[in-house]
Amino acid sequence: MLIAAANSATVPTPVNNDWWMGRHRAMVARAGRGNVDLVMIGDSITHAFGGQPDTGDDFHNRGKDTWDLFFGDARTLNLGISGDRTQHVLWRLDNGELDGIRPKVVEIMIGTNNVGSNTPEEIAAGVCAIADRVHSKLPDAKILLMGVFPRSTAGSDQRKAVEQVNAILAKTKLSNMTYLDIGPVFLDKKGESPDSVMPDKLHPMAYGYRLWAMAMEPTLAKLLGRRRITQNNPMNSAVVPVTHNRDFALYDWDARHQFVLTSLRGLNPRVVFIGDSITHRWGGSPMGPRDNTPATGRAIWDAYFKPWGAINLGFGWDRTENVLWRIEQGEIDGIKPEAFVVLIGTNNIGFNTPSEIRDGVKAVVEAIKVRHPKAKVLLLDVLPRGQNADSPDRAAVAAVNAELIRLGGVEHLYIGSELLQADGSISPKIMGDFLHPSQDGYRIIARGIDVALKKLLG
Repeated sequence: MLIAAANSATVPTPVNNDWWMGRHRAMVARAGRGNVDLVMIGDSITHAFGGQPDTGDDFHNRGKDTWDLFFGDARTLNLGISGDRTQHVLWRLDNGELDGIRPKVVEIMIGTNNVGSNTPEEIAAGVCAIADRVHSKLPDAKILLMGVFPRSTAGSDQRKAVEQVNAILAKTKLSNMTYLDIGPVFLDKKGESPDSVMPDKLHPMAYGYRLWAMAMEPTLAKLLGRRRITQNNPMNSAVVPVTHNRDFALYDWDARHQFVLTSLRGLNPRVVFIGDSITHRWGGSPMGPRDNTPATGRAIWDAYFKPWGAINLGFGWDRTENVLWRIEQGEIDGIKPEAFVVLIGTNNIGFNTPSEIRDGVKAVVEAIKVRHPKAKVLLLDVLPRGQNADSPDRAAVAAVNAELIRLGGVEHLYIGSELLQADGSISPKIMGDFLHPSQDGYRIIARGIDVALKKLLG
């Protein structure tokens, strides 16, 4: 008589080393204190997200910003351990990690580390065993079962194995369980995970964690019975807040951000300018000690905007998503301005469609309005770029501006046409590189903004 070999993915198994056992004990201790609404179960991908228990593991705060925003109320328990397979999670759940809690939702994302050691059918059985175990221990909790995230390259054996596992999981039925596969948000049009999302084709970096949280949010918020933290679509990079992950020598982006946070303490600006290098090069305060960006328009700034008590939160090379991140991280907190002047979007051209850029600008405006509901927002059109009327970028700018016109809740200022000559070209005296204004260009823009501010604020 032949005896079928056991499926190792379904056999509860510990990892017998001090570090693993130490994190397990910390999880049991945190669960024992109760007060948990959401449990997230997984491996290193969950582990590196952050939260409690904090066992001092160094993942360079990959997901910290996102964790703090979406799960930072301290009522979320992170049951992720780096390297775990389904069998290790089963052992942990059998040994106290769910004891003493009554969460509303338990999210599960596990199985990638079983690839290569188990068949897709065996891996799916291991994942389902975890869901069954959660249901038996926490019958009132809702289970959010995530599809295993894509790994390796498109068409690889590992990617195919993950896809086969998810095809099985998608058909699994269990009381109180919802299945959700968000894999496409991590991939580009060729089915590959960009370095900014998963540089090793397995583990998310900061941008990947934000995509995860945003894609999961509609379903998770519904299961938790709370309002959605974001309405934005993670498939549009223009609305996914992220740091400036492009390294240039002209200035230290993060240092400027930190300097802004420090400089705004105790200030009470009446007007706040927000934007990219076009705003940044106005000059004005705050300008950090390591900031070498040429302040082409400083004399114009001093003449027109110092009397308004204005501050300059322009950052070179920024896109809408970078501005969103800066706002999230407190750059406009603790102040009470009467108006914001927003000029952003030109650096998204070539990366996003006009409608995506519109939604990115809209997200910036909404982020401002949430924090300063009484403040006026003056939105400038994206300035013309390219020397001649038929320059390739001109059509893209026009398409973006046609979308921006549709945005409500703001005062629009269409100043770009005033930078053009009669034939639609741009004079080098107005924009030396046909993108950034010269002092003469800044003077034209400043006059328009000054008139608009007087109408808005008196």
